[in-house]
Amino acid sequence: MNVQNLAAALRGGLIQQGRLLKLDTPLGPNSLVVQRAIGHSTVGRDYIFTLDVVSTDSAIELKRLIAQPVTLWIQQASGDYRPINGYVYTARRLGADGGLTTYQITLQAWMHILKFRRDQRIWIDKTVEDIVSDVLKQHPEARGRFRFTLSQSLPNRSYTRQSETDWNFVHRLLESEGLFGYWEQADDGKSHTLVITDRPDTFPDLSPKSISFYRGGAKTEVDALTQWAGTRTLQSVTLTTRTFDYKNPSDPSNPKGTTVPTIESQGNVPDQLEVYEYTGAYTYLQQQRGDAQSRFRMEEWESRAKRFHGIGGLRAIEAGRRFVLTDHPVHDTDPVDQREFATIKSSWWIENNLPITLESNFPYSLHDDIADARASHPGDASLQVPHADGSVGFYLVEVEAQRASVPYRSLFEHEKPKMHLETAVVVGPSGEEVYTDELNRIRVHFVWDRVNEGDESASCWVRVVQSDTGGGYGGVHVPRIGEEVLIDHVGGDCDRPLVVGRVYNGVTQPQWHSNGLLSGYRSKEYAGSGFNELALDDATSQNRVRLMSSSSNSILHLGYLIDQEGNTRGAYLGSGFDLRTDAYGAVRATRGLYVTTHPKSPTSQPLDVCETQQQLVNAESLLESLSGTSELHQAESLKPGRDAMRAFTDATQDSVSGATSGGRTAGGGTGSASAFKESVMLFGSPASIGLSTHQSVHVSADQHVNLVSGQSTHIAIGKSLLASVGQKLSLFVQNAGIKLFAGKGKVEIQAQSDNIEVTAQKAVKVVSATDRIEIAADQGILLTSGGAYILIKDGNVEVHAPGKIDIKGASHTFAGPASTNFVMPHLPQGVAAPTDLEFRLVDPYGRPSPGVEYKTTLSDGSVKHGVLDADGYAKISGVPAGTSAKVQYLTDKSPPKSEVGIKTDSDWSLFQSIKVTAKPVADAGNSNDPDRSGTV
Repeated sequence: MNVQNLAAALRGGLIQQGRLLKLDTPLGPNSLVVQRAIGHSTVGRDYIFTLDVVSTDSAIELKRLIAQPVTLWIQQASGDYRPINGYVYTARRLGADGGLTTYQITLQAWMHILKFRRDQRIWIDKTVEDIVSDVLKQHPEARGRFRFTLSQSLPNRSYTRQSETDWNFVHRLLESEGLFGYWEQADDGKSHTLVITDRPDTFPDLSPKSISFYRGGAKTEVDALTQWAGTRTLQSVTLTTRTFDYKNPSDPSNPKGTTVPTIESQGNVPDQLEVYEYTGAYTYLQQQRGDAQSRFRMEEWESRAKRFHGIGGLRAIEAGRRFVLTDHPVHDTDPVDQREFATIKSSWWIENNLPITLESNFPYSLHDDIADARASHPGDASLQVPHADGSVGFYLVEVEAQRASVPYRSLFEHEKPKMHLETAVVVGPSGEEVYTDELNRIRVHFVWDRVNEGDESASCWVRVVQSDTGGGYGGVHVPRIGEEVLIDHVGGDCDRPLVVGRVYNGVTQPQWHSNGLLSGYRSKEYAGSGFNELALDDATSQNRVRLMSSSSNSILHLGYLIDQEGNTRGAYLGSGFDLRTDAYGAVRATRGLYVTTHPKSPTSQPLDVCETQQQLVNAESLLESLSGTSELHQAESLKPGRDAMRAFTDATQDSVSGATSGGRTAGGGTGSASAFKESVMLFGSPASIGLSTHQSVHVSADQHVNLVSGQSTHIAIGKSLLASVGQKLSLFVQNAGIKLFAGKGKVEIQAQSDNIEVTAQKAVKVVSATDRIEIAADQGILLTSGGAYILIKDGNVEVHAPGKIDIKGASHTFAGPASTNFVMPHLPQGVAAPTDLEFRLVDPYGRPSPGVEYKTTLSDGSVKHGVLDADGYAKISGVPAGTSAKVQYLTDKSPPKSEVGIKTDSDWSLFQSIKVTAKPVADAGNSNDPDRSGTV
């Protein structure tokens, strides 16, 4: 039949009846008639058929075919038709010959359309089944046209990102889980369905399941395989992997990874054919999961190691089907399970049995490809497909298969996209300002994310690169919600994001900017406007550091001090350091404290106190000199005060050696340095020291208070000078005398339980300038000089003299007896009441030491025993006022440290000697606390 006759037949609508190939299109019945078809189908991928078609319509608009469903029907040996449904993705006009126009169309499964959609999305804690289903449902062509048939449930993935085409994304996810798909065609030819599975034994059986191997050269068409051969390919024999799990870091002696060998039936292959891979950061959590992932890779190699290839005219065969090969001289001796195969790939070369004798060979036509296929099988009648009208078609199928009992995995050829630096915004729950976890990870919302709403579910927990990190040390600065951060990816893996920094933007602006002089760190109060800050100022010749907390406006300012408000450098305030707060302050040093204004070089030792020590030594000398003079004049000795000062001075003179216990020091830190022997506090100045307060100054010492001045000590008191002395008051003046003046009011001197003695080397002068002198005594008054005396006692007056008594006066009266009633003052009998003695033991951090046994030896020789209470306190009642005590702590625990110094005996018992003095209870009329006592 020539072209003109064929065109007429096409117009009659009967030309496709009983042909090898038929085609249904949206253009209507018989609008396009298939001449030739070449197709390929692979398990785990889609299928593609390219068709040369002819039509009597020379003006078909190709866009009417693009993305439209069509169905290719292939006639079976039984005369029935098997459909291949798909979508047209390419349409081409090849040329015209007479009344026929030749076109070419390419149809593929709906899977192909995934190549034309690209997305950026994130899934949290979803399985591959969930994710793939989510992606496929974005395509109307795929909805309801896929299903999963799995042998076991899939694990959740903590974080999965798509940043590529749907095609690549879906395929790489399926490959990573060892999944693959095959296609089912609807009987009516109107749809096709992707079945995703994890093992070949889920493939449907071919109908019929048994396929004959035709041994001899066939003289007519046969529905069988005429060629069948096995192929073995060398593969690697071991897969070894390593990964790193930051939540449970491994070490070189116990790495986290897998080692999976191949099965033993691969032959005598070299043992060194190992593939060693680092699979990336935290590829899996559980070892079982890692082994499974490596097994998928190994099974893909093992599947490719042994394949079978068949050729013939078998009509029903396609990829993803199971069949049993029969009548084969080799396989017939195999067990039944070894004769069952699964098709992995199928390829078709088909020429329709149309009644065409002469036709044009247009460029891009399948004519030459079909001709080559025919030429490769010359004279093979089994591939010829005749029609009743005498026309003969051609049908050739090539099959690649493996035994159905061997696991199959698709080739791992779809890689993750390589990621680059990008930005994101820190997110968290509504109303929160900071959202983090025990590793200071954060959640972020990528700027490209159009699906998530920007809350805490926008991403997985993302680790943050800090300025310095380490176990128990390093820097911590958690990005806050709303801040812009830079995201990189470990190994370029899109599923392993890592925050590598933060950047400013138009909303989040830097605290210090524009001039480049200020740098440092500044935090922000949670849900407030407060802050903590370390500001470094590098202005020329004005270097300074400010450490500040807005709480109570607490500041340590070092260097060239200026006023600073935000980014503004203000007025000059001074130089040096300024430590201030609007709240409380405390300076603590367990082993001693030295405060000085003596000039020192920057390399001097902190406790080089030689200047202040010399002042103390000079004070000792003055005390010793005046003490000797005082004793010579029968006044009180100053030796106790001198001894106390000497002990204090000695406590400021010690030396400690640098640590030499090993480790790495780079040769530094050796030698010795000045130190204190005891926990003393020392103040020293080459100029003056001043104390000033609008209220009171309090000085307390359980032992001695020494006031030593090289020249004069001046005391100016606005109101009263009051002194209450427990034992004695001694004043000694060596040269210029003592003056005691009262500008107003009386001068009262009382000895309430003993005598008053007034002694002078020369005259004793008692003068009343405007009034009289009264001398009264209960037991008598004696005035004597040179042996003469006047005694007034018991109402009598005796006047005796060894010499002359001279009485002169204008008149003399000697009358009868008379007397006066002089009221003698009542003097109180003061007896100091007993008081309480309290003391406490704490460790170097101020924490109490409860339950420690103590032994207290009082100055009167009595001994008290007891145990410290839960707060580390002890209280001894009924101690005479002024009593001193020595406290010893005895414990079998390892020796703690204390605020007042600790000595350790050889038996590891704690010995602490503390001198305390009990203070008397105040009089009943005193407003002071009556329970007040000496406390350690």
